[in-house]
Amino acid sequence: MNVTYENNWEYTDIHIDLEIPYKENYQMRMLNSNDISGLMKVKGSGRDGQSRYTFRINGGNSMQKEFAGKEMKKEDVVRFTKDLIDTVDDLREHLLDPDGLLLSPELIFIRDGRYRFCYLPVSKADERQPLCASFHVMTEYFVKNLDYQDTAGILFVYKMHKETLRENYELKKIIEACREEEKAWESEQRAKAKKESSLPESAVFSVNEDNEEKEAQQENRYQRKNDTELIKEKPVKYGLIKKAVNRIKTGRWGEWDDLITEMDGQDVSF
Repeated sequence: MNVTYENNWEYTDIHIDLEIPYKENYQMRMLNSNDISGLMKVKGSGRDGQSRYTFRINGGNSMQKEFAGKEMKKEDVVRFTKDLIDTVDDLREHLLDPDGLLLSPELIFIRDGRYRFCYLPVSKADERQPLCASFHVMTEYFVKNLDYQDTAGILFVYKMHKETLRENYELKKIIEACREEEKAWESEQRAKAKKESSLPESAVFSVNEDNEEKEAQQENRYQRKNDTELIKEKPVKYGLIKKAVNRIKTGRWGEWDDLITEMDGQDVSF
């Protein structure tokens, strides 16, 4: 299988060339006559004993480009598995073999938050890979590109990857089992967080009572009583001191050259 890209002004085409003659089979007629959810439109043609299937990309990025510069989250993987299951169910309703889905990051596109797939309508099983085998390859891609800080995502992907190692497995049951385990894990984490953040009712009442008692004590401490007597400081009178200093300065008390008082060397102002 040879994959080439043709970039035009308004769209991009993906060409898949096979070394087998082209035939307008039942699958091709069913795809052209019905709008199957999750599938990209396909056109087929043949030349020189070869066949070409062309898928037109009308906006969106491939999964490979979308997660080239960022890590995948659990929500990305869950959305992928949901869209894949919906597409497989729709294919079976139209009597189409889900093994025709090309599960490869460069051939899966994301548009308007939904995953869209390429379907190869060939009759020979040798020209395509069984869905179970190709999905296991996708789980390896998830493991390599997953955000390792996303614990729930790691558990979800690890479970799928482990189950798809079996020779025969049912993809839908595995995905549903992974979802149930993931829901149980999230419920357990929420209960644990709630338990750690909550306090017993007795402790809450005790804290409230202590706070009320402290507030009452503070109010009593700073409350002014009516029968409290006000004490005023008596003003200091400097009249006698001033008179004594004046007498010393004027010499009315005689000569006191050798007298040293506590006011010598101090600037006293009245």
